[in-house]
Amino acid sequence: MNHSNHISQLVFQIADETFTKLHLLEIPPYPKYYHDMFLEILEQNGHSEILELSKKNAYLFSTAPQEETVGETCLGLVKKGLEEFVKTNDTLKSISDETAINIDAIKKDYNRIDTDHVFEAFMNFQGKIFQELQAADETISSLKLEVERLERESNIDPLTKTHNRRVLMKDLEEVLQSGKDKELDMHLVMFDADDFKQINDSFGHIAGDKTLIFLSKLIQNSLRRGTRIYRYGGEEFVVILNRTSKEEAIHIVERILKETSDSKLLYKNHDIHLTLSAGICSHVSNISADEILEKADTALYEAKRNGKNCFRSAS
Repeated sequence: MNHSNHISQLVFQIADETFTKLHLLEIPPYPKYYHDMFLEILEQNGHSEILELSKKNAYLFSTAPQEETVGETCLGLVKKGLEEFVKTNDTLKSISDETAINIDAIKKDYNRIDTDHVFEAFMNFQGKIFQELQAADETISSLKLEVERLERESNIDPLTKTHNRRVLMKDLEEVLQSGKDKELDMHLVMFDADDFKQINDSFGHIAGDKTLIFLSKLIQNSLRRGTRIYRYGGEEFVVILNRTSKEEAIHIVERILKETSDSKLLYKNHDIHLTLSAGICSHVSNISADEILEKADTALYEAKRNGKNCFRSAS
């Protein structure tokens, strides 16, 4: 048996084990869950040759930033196609209006000639054009609704259903623009799940995903109605507390950290204890989006160095 056949047989064998395990755990075989479970079984069974192959071909597996880029590209093409469709339909309407025939006026001038069949043909032709234009209008309305839906979905992190980094930058730029030459009661908070790698290593990537979903909901439920939460990176979330005093912002962060520490996530009969660290950066005049994010990130890692499960404010 040559090497490639040996690898193929191993892959098929591990694929069967993966599906079986997902079925036993009652986990749907979505591509990401399948991929993570597949790698877990590889690691457990010590198939180093296949692991090496998967690392060399890691580009085949989508990451969140890649998915976002692909999503944006597809959405851009759809929107461009719709714009061209609308433009073409408007052109057709213009041609139709310019070439519309006043049948009654022509009839008066040519009532001496038996031209009923000609006029009937003209009227049928115009009627069909109007029907087609009406159908095109209905299609355009439907397509616009679909594009709006796709645009909304492209702003959402597929795992946690929070807003993604692209929306964060857009919202942050808008807030900063409104306070360009003055100080705002605005504070950017960056949260990070403590020891997240340990959760992945101990319980697997599916447990890691459940942890992120759990944390995002916990943070969201602790915020004022309408306040957005953004997934900034792997296990990092960002919140913009606008029109909020520094004392109130600190109170909100402390409450979130305490609720997280007091909670327990049950996974496969295991209690996973979760904690968060946080960094806060308050708005100052003329601060840029990159600066406020960098300062919050620096404060966050200062909290990590000081024992985790705490927050620090940017100086």
